[in-house]
Amino acid sequence: MNYTIDTLPLTAEAYEAVLPEMNKEPEGAAAACVLALNIITHDEHQGIDSLKAMNPEIAFSSIQLAVSQLRSKSYMLRSYFSGTSPENDYTIPERMEMTFTTNRYSGSTEEGKIKLFIACSGAASPRPITLKKRRDGSWYAHEWSSLVVGVRPPE
Repeated sequence: MNYTIDTLPLTAEAYEAVLPEMNKEPEGAAAACVLALNIITHDEHQGIDSLKAMNPEIAFSSIQLAVSQLRSKSYMLRSYFSGTSPENDYTIPERMEMTFTTNRYSGSTEEGKIKLFIACSGAASPRPITLKKRRDGSWYAHEWSSLVVGVRPPE
């Protein structure tokens, strides 16, 4: 399943404007997590604010992990956009899209928790991200640490 992103927010304010719409479905919430992490590569403080908007209960250790991993690898999050590659410097195409899959152990949306796998052009296999459903029906990224594990550097 593909998820198309209309805009690439680079500030917490812009991120918070698109977040409610994205959180209506698990794929959108997973994409929103990538977008929040991507903001860190442009401005750590704005990115941290975006992560907190995504999940107000986010652990400080998760924030520290994201910042430390992304500080020197600003290209990492761009590897989750379809059409990027180490060969093209992970350049995000005009049509911004992410591809998600599930497997038999993913769970289901009916259970209120699902694990999606996001395609990564800089790795041999998709990366897992676990989403949970809130009482209000919106979704958020609960476990995403694999998203900030290294990818092949740009050529």
